Parts: sequence; C-alpha cells; structure tokens
Amino acid sequence: MWETKNTFERHPKATLAAIFALTALLLLLATELFLGAFSGLGNPPLYEVSPLYGYRLKPNQFIAPKGGMGFLFGARVTTNNLGLRAAQPWDAKTQDKVLFLGDSVTYGGQYVSDEDLFSSIAARDVPRYKIGNGGINAWGVENIHGLVVDHGFNPARYYITCLIEGDFYRGLTRINGLPYWSHRPSSALYDLLMFFMTTAGWKRYDAVVDFRADTEEGGKVVDRAVRRLKEMDRYLTLKGMVHLVYILPNREQVLGNEKIDDRVADALSRNGVRASYLLHKLKAKSYDAATMRGWFHDGVHLEPVGHMVYGRLIGEDLRTLLPPVDQAK
Repeated sequence: MWETKNTFERHPKATLAAIFALTALLLLLATELFLGAFSGLGNPPLYEVSPLYGYRLKPNQFIAPKGGMGFLFGARVTTNNLGLRAAQPWDAKTQDKVLFLGDSVTYGGQYVSDEDLFSSIAARDVPRYKIGNGGINAWGVENIHGLVVDHGFNPARYYITCLIEGDFYRGLTRINGLPYWSHRPSSALYDLLMFFMTTAGWKRYDAVVDFRADTEEGGKVVDRAVRRLKEMDRYLTLKGMVHLVYILPNREQVLGNEKIDDRVADALSRNGVRASYLLHKLKAKSYDAATMRGWFHDGVHLEPVGHMVYGRLIGEDLRTLLPPVDQAK
C-alpha cells in the first residue's frame, strides 16, 4: 500500500527555506521591537540643515528612553523653541540669557541628560539667568561663526564658546556623511544599519583632525578658524554682547601626558583672541590621576562627573561676570 506524502514531505527544500525565512522574519521583528523599546534607536535627535552653519538641532524635541531603559542612549534630550538644550523656552529678551556654543563635548551626547551638562551645572551659580546649550556634534569654529555671525542667531547677551583644539582644524562641517538625521528613520534597525554604513564609510578617508601634523595647510586651517573666532568676537562686542572663549582639554592633557597645541595657542595670541584654557584651572586644583581619568567617557568627551567639574569651574567665572538680572541692561 502506497504511503501518501504531505506537501512538506514532497518539497523538503522549499519547506526548509520557508522555515528559515519565517524564523529570520520573526528574529528581525523581535530585534526591531527590542531596539525600539530599549535602545533609543529609531528615535534620534533631528537636525535642520543650513548652507551657512551646516546643521543644528531642530526645536521643540523631547527624546527620552522608553521606560527609562535606553541601554545605548539612556539620557533625556530636550530642545526648546530655539533648538537649544534648555529647560525653558526663550523669549525675545536677551539680557537674562547665556548661550553656550561648542561641539559634541559641550552638547554632551545622548548618554548625558540635560540637567547633567556642564552648561546646566554652571547655571546653578547664576540661577536668575536662563542658560541654553547650543553645542552640536562635530561642529568646528566655522560652524559657530556661521550660526552667530552669518545667520545672525543672537538670542542672548552672554556667549560662552567652548572649543577643543581639534575644532580649529575642522573647517565648516556639513551633515553629509555623518550619522545624523533630519527626518525620523523608518525603524530602529534602519537607524542602526545607517550608523554602521556611515562609520564603515569613514574608513575610506583620513580624518580631518589628523591633519594637525606640522604641515603648511594645517597652519592655514587653524589661522582661518582663529580669524573667524576673532570676527565673531568683534561682531558680538559691537552689538553690546559679552563673549567668553574656553579651550577644553583632552584626557591626556589633563593627565599630564600631552602638551597644549602650540599652533592653536600661537594663532590665538597673534590674533588677539582672549581664551581661557580650562586645563590651567584644573591644574590649580589637587586631583589624583584616577579621579581625573574617571571624568572622561573617551579621549575628549565627558562622563556626568566630568561635566560636574567643568560646570563648577565655569560657573565660578559666570558668578563673577554676570550682574544681577535686575541690573543687566
């Protein structure tokens, strides 16, 4: 008697392929649900694009890990009506506003919440002022100049520009080729895929900040950036604003293993740009190496404890600089 075979038995290869495809689909779906629920992927900060300043955060965003369990990006990022990381919306008055500008060190990243940024820590010393953080990932001096001078973004009376030495070598950074979004990605997996594709693509190029070697071009890039910083300083001064410039150290400089960049320091001096090296303020304190190493997330970016240290030092300066709000004009 002939035994009747079912469809699966008659087509074993097709059956295995179908099982494999279904398993892969379920695995992708489970991964998407997991990443969307717990990683922060699929819900990145969004950026607006400009030919003048490159890009900056869009206004009125609130990004927090779902359920408070963002294991990749576990911090809260809030932007106000002007696209600043700030607790409150800003009105048109400038006399009670302090604007921090800088790169990703100032921005803090998505692993540092709004209230833990060094700009927010500094604000505690001048509680009657509104302080906004306009730091943007990968920005250089020319991005800041483009926003403040060329675009005319002047919502504050006091400007605190915080730069690492590498910012003088970047030129005007564009969003092209960076893993940032101007619109919401369709899924967490797509967000992750684009991140890996972008970072893999970087391996095709030499990094701009690696051009610091003693080359004539490197010196010209730094000189151009310092001239832009001087133009911005003069522009703000003529408008009755106050501008402070801080040069932030990297980890090896703090640990005493690396000198400051003489090329940047010389260009600042030659162009008459007054800048305060935060490294000198740190060295005036008595911190041990293990403590200082713990301030850093990597070679330049800070952990919340590092933001606390920087914020307290800058806050001391702000307390001296800023008059009571009712006396500000």
